[in-house]
This record gives sequence, structure tokens and C-alpha cells, in this order.
Amino acid sequence: MKRHERIAMAKEMIRHVESNTEDLAPDSVEFDIGRFTDQKRFEVEKEKIFLSMPQVLALTADIPEPNDYYTTTMAGRPILITRDRDGKAHAFWNACRHRGVQLAEGCGHAKSFTCGYHGWTFANDGRLMGVPIPEAFKKEELAARNLVELPCEELYGLIVVHPKPDGELNAKEFLGRMGEHLSDYGLDKIHFVNHLEQEARINWKHAVDGGVEGYHVPYLHPNTVGPMSGRQFMHVDMGLHHILATPETNILSLKDIPEEEWEEWCGHSISNAIFPNTVLVFGKGIIAMQRSDPGNHVGVCNYMFRVYAWGKKGAPENAEMEKGYASFLNKVAIEEDMKIQSNSQVMMEAGIVPDLLFGRKEANLIKMHRNYDLLSGYAKAAE
Repeated sequence: MKRHERIAMAKEMIRHVESNTEDLAPDSVEFDIGRFTDQKRFEVEKEKIFLSMPQVLALTADIPEPNDYYTTTMAGRPILITRDRDGKAHAFWNACRHRGVQLAEGCGHAKSFTCGYHGWTFANDGRLMGVPIPEAFKKEELAARNLVELPCEELYGLIVVHPKPDGELNAKEFLGRMGEHLSDYGLDKIHFVNHLEQEARINWKHAVDGGVEGYHVPYLHPNTVGPMSGRQFMHVDMGLHHILATPETNILSLKDIPEEEWEEWCGHSISNAIFPNTVLVFGKGIIAMQRSDPGNHVGVCNYMFRVYAWGKKGAPENAEMEKGYASFLNKVAIEEDMKIQSNSQVMMEAGIVPDLLFGRKEANLIKMHRNYDLLSGYAKAAE
């Protein structure tokens, strides 16, 4: 989003604040509870969405230098993301081609990966480099045993991966207007600060929902992000993707300052929901990326929360601020959002509530859930 567009968005939020209005959905909508509890439906979602469509799995900042690597999951399957010596990003199933053992964990710097089971070694561009006792295999067999590579493109500071080795990937087309919006934020110039990952007792959609609706903020976060957030939210529909813009409580102070002197964020923060399960939150000097990857059970996901910052990595003047931001955001995500979402998940699975009601203040959620339903073949559930 270019600066003049941020200014225009800030002016619209100022108008909303002064008139005590906000963006609202045309109507409230009832949704079936099975979207969070039905195991069969969950398996269909994994197959038709997570194992068939592109996803943003990482940022450029996760592998900033040649020979860096980062591991994550896609639909519960381990993924290895690397940057080779020439600077090209790759994505592979994180599994040795001999007996399927996972090759790497966490993140780091490596030109190659050696399997701990039988010592097979692979270059970070996926090539099989070495096999103990190679005469035990046919040459043509080994020639076909490079790592299974997935289509991968790096664009706007995002690393987009298709889950099928033979899948067609056009990251620019997939991101659409969201890509154009993100292209002006300089995501290729940020650095990693902190990582938190855990198995969460929630359906993957719970985490996405919490990232792009502001209705809950004053009630769930009264002592954290609540006091600094206004109530006049803006929702931007970008097809599969969505934006939630939240004014700061002091946004009206911008009226006393010439527009050319407005600070970078123009008095608001932005949550960007990239289909299906990645949320990027932009605030002053800091970025948070949340991913909720579905595993084997409808009520469990692999929850990843990563914090980044602009500016030079390791700058002493920024270190304390970055540490404080990371601690603050982790508290919001785990102690507040995750705790209440887990409670909701357990209650729904117990059959205590028969259905769900999304209100007009939850406009993004209504549109997003309809997209989930349409692409997984459950469109009637949203009507």
C-alpha cells in the first residue's frame, strides 16, 4: 500500500471515529458448527485447500542469506525451505529419499543435509550428493533420488509454495490485490526477531478468525492491545484475501499535523489475511506472522507465531524494543487469544452450542468462511 493510500485509509478512519460509524457487513449470518468440529469435513478441507492450493509458508527474512534454511509444516507434512548458494529459494518435502526420515529441524545455515539414519547427504538445492556404499544401489536409482521439490516463488518478501510437486504456481496471480498492497511495505528488508510454535487445541480457522476481526479486542484484550485500539474498524475484501485496519486511539491527533508530516503508519495498524491460513500484522516498527497449520485432528493445529522488525538486525538501539514487542505479542497470542479459542473449541465439540452467529462487525469472517466453504465443496453450509 502506497503512502497516499495509507493517508486515504487514515482519513476514512478519522471520519468513522468522528461520526462513530464503521464498516459493517450487510447482515449477520448463521453458520453451522461443523466447520470447526466435523472430522470428515476437515479432511476434505485439507485435501482441497491445503494439499491443492498455494500458501505463504515463510518470509524472505526467514532465510535472508545464501545457504540459510527454515523448516515448517504444510497440512501436517514437514517442509524444508532453503536458499541455495546463488540466492534462489527452494521448498522440499523434508524427508530423505531413502527411508523417509526427516532431514532438518528448526532453522539455520547449511550447504547440505545428512540423514541421521543411513548417512545420505543432499545439497540445499535438493541434489543427492552422497550415499554410503553406493555400489549397493543401481546408478539410475540414485539418479532419481533427489529431494522432492515443490513449486516455490519468492515475491514481495513472501515465500509462496504449492503443495503438489507438479502443481502450477503463479505467486503474483495467487496474491492478486493483496500482493500489490504488500509490495510497498518492504518486507524484503525486515529481520527475524522471535519464534513461538506449539500444538494448539483449536481448529486452524479459529486462529485466522482471531487475526482479522476486531469485535473481540476490547473484551479479550482489556490490558494489552485493547487500550491502544479504536473501535471503528475497516474491512477490505480482496477476493480470497482480506484486510482489517484498526485505528489507534489517538488517531484524531493527526488532524493537527500536516499530512506530509504524518508518521509512516498514519495512526493505524493493519492485519492482512492471506488465504488460507497466514495472517501478517503490521504495526509501528514491528510485524507478526501467524500460521495455523492443520494436522490430523479437526480440533488441533500447529500454531506458529513469528515476530519481525524493520531496520538493521542486531542494532543495539533496537534490541530492547524488539524484545519487548515480541514478549508483548506472544502474551496476546498465547495467553489471551489461544486460551479463549481453545475454550470455544472444546465447548463446540461437546455439542453445547448448535450453531454459530457471525455479526455485522465480523464482515471479514463472513466472507472468509464462505470462501472456505466454496473451495472445499461445502458452499451450502454458508447460505
